[in-house]
Amino acid sequence: MNPCAFGTKDPLYLDYHDHFWGKPLYDSLALFELLALESQHAGLSWLTILKKKEAYQQAFHNFDPYQIAQMRDEDIDALMSFPNIIHHRPKLEAIVAQAKGYIQIEKDYDSFSAFLWSFVDGQPVDFKYQSVEERITVDDTAKALSKALKKYGFKFIGPVTAFSFMEAAGMYNSHLVSCPNR
Repeated sequence: MNPCAFGTKDPLYLDYHDHFWGKPLYDSLALFELLALESQHAGLSWLTILKKKEAYQQAFHNFDPYQIAQMRDEDIDALMSFPNIIHHRPKLEAIVAQAKGYIQIEKDYDSFSAFLWSFVDGQPVDFKYQSVEERITVDDTAKALSKALKKYGFKFIGPVTAFSFMEAAGMYNSHLVSCPNR
């Protein structure tokens, strides 16, 4: 068991930790998908969302923000019985709002990725944690990112969720110094 991987033994979560979490991600569409999934994570375990990722991809047009932005109330109504996603209407509606925000950010900044990475000057911030007890869950940068995203209509992206997203997207390196996946 790798303590850096939050003490889990679940193979899906370990694979996520070892091959994705904390690796710098610069692709705008992949970042959008990750942020949308993080918004679904609010109040739930990340493992729950990982297990539902493929269903979310099916439900939300493989996270194509331009298709998602066209979704209407009746589409959300249909998703309320879509298998293997969280049936929480405000969270589902949030993904549609986020898609619209993504499109506006692309217009304003030419790149969703550039917008997000500007919060860390384009480079990962390395926390160089020695132990899990040192890990934090929010900071001023995550608060600023959350506030900026909210201006674009993003929902369910508070400062803690923004911080978690930044870790997952590799904007923050929160792997323990001893972690082989660092």
